[in-house]
Amino acid sequence: MVILGAGESGTGAAVLANKKGLNVFVSDKGKIGEKYKSVLCKNEIEWEEGGHDEARILSADEVIKSPGIPDDIALIKEIHENGMHIYRKYKVYE
Repeated sequence: MVILGAGESGTGAAVLANKKGLNVFVSDKGKIGEKYKSVLCKNEIEWEEGGHDEARILSADEVIKSPGIPDDIALIKEIHENGMHIYRKYKVYE
């Protein structure tokens, strides 16, 4: 599972998914705040900042998008074009 965005909602989703036993990877195009890095590291959740590993994201089984990420950016469009589901606020956007 890939979670896009490592702010409050993205980090929270990552911790919850991790506690449920899912393999989680968090990707943030910007810089992740130290507070959130600490939480991710404490929970042994893999993460990246400053860009997206598109190959890894596009090979994921599921993608959760933080609400602050616009729906019209290239990566989100590419995820849709690959027929993947993006989960956001407990809804599935296809």
